[in-house]
Formats: sequence, structure tokens, C-alpha cells
Amino acid sequence: RWGILFFKKLANGKYRYYEKFYDESEEKWKQASVTLTSKTRQAQGQAKRELDSKINSKLQKCLKNDKYIELTVSEVLLEYKKKRKLEIKDSTYSVQNSFMDNALSEILNEKIKSVSSGYFNKYFSLQKNSSSYKKIVKNTINLFFKYALKVGYIDINPIENVELPKSRLLLEDVEKRKAKFLSQSEMIDFIRISKLNKRQIRKSLLAEFMYLTGLRIGEALALMWGNVDVINKTIDIKHTIDYHSVSFKKFKVTSPKTLNSYRKISINDRCVEILRLMNKYNSSLINDRNKNFVFIDRNGFLICPELFNYYLKKWGEIANIEGKDFSSFSSHMLRHSHISLLAELEVPLKSIMDRVGHSDEKTTLQIYTHVTKRMLDSVSEKMETISLNY
Repeated sequence: RWGILFFKKLANGKYRYYEKFYDESEEKWKQASVTLTSKTRQAQGQAKRELDSKINSKLQKCLKNDKYIELTVSEVLLEYKKKRKLEIKDSTYSVQNSFMDNALSEILNEKIKSVSSGYFNKYFSLQKNSSSYKKIVKNTINLFFKYALKVGYIDINPIENVELPKSRLLLEDVEKRKAKFLSQSEMIDFIRISKLNKRQIRKSLLAEFMYLTGLRIGEALALMWGNVDVINKTIDIKHTIDYHSVSFKKFKVTSPKTLNSYRKISINDRCVEILRLMNKYNSSLINDRNKNFVFIDRNGFLICPELFNYYLKKWGEIANIEGKDFSSFSSHMLRHSHISLLAELEVPLKSIMDRVGHSDEKTTLQIYTHVTKRMLDSVSEKMETISLNY
């Protein structure tokens, strides 16, 4: 529906407000009206609210006797996707689109009013993904059904009261979480081994840079020389690479994940050295189509995230770091490791959040729920200073 609001003064001194609206079910324009005593801004706001209520009531009444009440999940999903695509970034839309397609695949041809909570209870109970992943999927599907409810295609949101299975946190799970980060000494071991392959030196430098800055992989790949200040030792994070909604070779430079992701952070001398090395390597490339970017491969293309993750796993296996599962090595592990490193250095939580671009402290806290040996030793030392002698 698209509304057009206007008013006119009546002979009795009152004002009649009109709003034209388009009824898609009948494919024609209609009109609703309401009469108030004035034309003040407050009165116009009240008129708008009352007209919205009247129009929605009329549309709902039409829907009850209309073919749209029999829409399938697929038909409503197509309508919702068009709306959603206008509201969010392409990369986010691509991810959410995948969630919806997977979760709704078996009921696409069913009438949307017939979908029950039982379907989703069964769906989530059979999924092997983590609880946090299931929660994200559920929230995404919930938005779809909230839209269907608001528009009037359904009377009850079938997923709103779905209870996700609670996962048991076993000791082995805790140990696995602790293994998904590298300490400073472990990172040194990894870099030392990985540098043996000279052809992969660019990936080695990217891994080290991400460990020292906490950048997301998209932010690191989107880093341009114009965002680098080696004199003041800072970098501006203003962009990220979207490789979800398009193929990586057709990557798009877009805005960061959230408003908090826009940030300027300090870098140390080793980061400056890495930047100078990358500048040296890049200057000798024949293909300079991506010369504005810092981290490009020896063919002049942005380093592929999937190949980078494969590199981390491969050299993680060769490095054979005690207590670490190389199969869990990824670009995001480097970001987690940076946050853990800052926690070890006793950097305040707010400062860590600002540096890595987190808006919610829960996100930061969840990453370093493990306690490293150095932190345990620090607690032991501090406990020794406590005395209750009097």
C-alpha cells in the first residue's frame, strides 16, 4: 500500500483528513477519511494514526475473502526477499537468504497459514550446528514470519515460541574452545614454520598482520594504501570486502559490518614493517589492477579468503603446535587470538571493543571465555599479596 494524505476545512470549522491508498488485492485506489477539530501538527499526527488503523482494517477485511489468504510459503518468501534486499547490505542479504532457503526448503509449497511450530522444533533438533548458529537461523526465520503476520498472511507466528535444544557443555568442548586461539609464542612458531615457503610469504604476512591488529578478513583485504599512515602508525578501517553476494573475483568494496566497525587503530613497528614489505612486493607486479590494496597475491589479485584458510590449516598441520587442532585454524581464529592477547595484557574491555569494532560487550567476552596460563599465573601472583592478618 502507498498512502497519500491531505485535508480540507469543512463548513463547521472542523477538518476532514483523507488518505488515498492502493489496494493490491483489487488493483485500484481507495480512500479513507477521518474528521478532527484542528489542523495542528499534533492533529495531523493523530489523523495519520487513525487513518492507518482504518486502512489496515479495510485491507485485512479484504484479505479474509481474497485469494492472498491462500498464498504458499514460497510466494510470501519471494515477496519478503524483495523487501529485505532493499533494507540490508548485499552480503548480509546473501547469508540470510541462504538461512531461509535451507530452513524452509521442505515447506515451500505449503500454505503459509498451515505451517506449525512442530516443523521447526523437528528441524532444529536434527541440525548438527552449534546453539549459537541455530539461534541466528531462528532469528532470521522469525523476521520472515513477523512480516507475514504484520501483512496479514498468517494469524500466528509459528516460530516465535520454538524452543531451541540446549547443548551440553562438556569438558572436551571447553578444551576445544581454548584450543581455538594462538598465544604469542605459538604464533611465533607458526610464522617461523610458514615462512619456509617463500611463495606463500604474502599469506604469512597477512596472517601476522591480522594477529597484531584483530582485523576481520574482509577488513584486512579491503585495506588500501590511502587508509595507512606509517608516520603516525595508524590505519583507518573504512571498508570490507563483500564476497558472499558475488563471486570473489567480482568482489565488492562495501561499508564495514556495523557502525562500530568504522574505526582508527594504532599499529606497532612490526605492522609498519609488514606494510613496507607488502609495498615492496606489490611494486614489482606486472598486473597492477588492484594496486590500491595492500594485501594482494603475486598475480595482482586480492588474496582469496578460502585459499587463505586452507593455507592456515596446511601450515598449522606442519607446525604441529601442541594442543592445537590444525583443522580449526582460520582467519577468524587470528582475530580471536588478538582479543585474547589484549586480555592477557590486561587491556580494559571497552578499549578492546573499540579496537576490534564490537558494539556489544557480550560478543567480546564470549571470545576470551578461556583463561590462559599467563592469566592464571597472574592471578596466583596477586593472590599471594592478599593477607588477612590483623
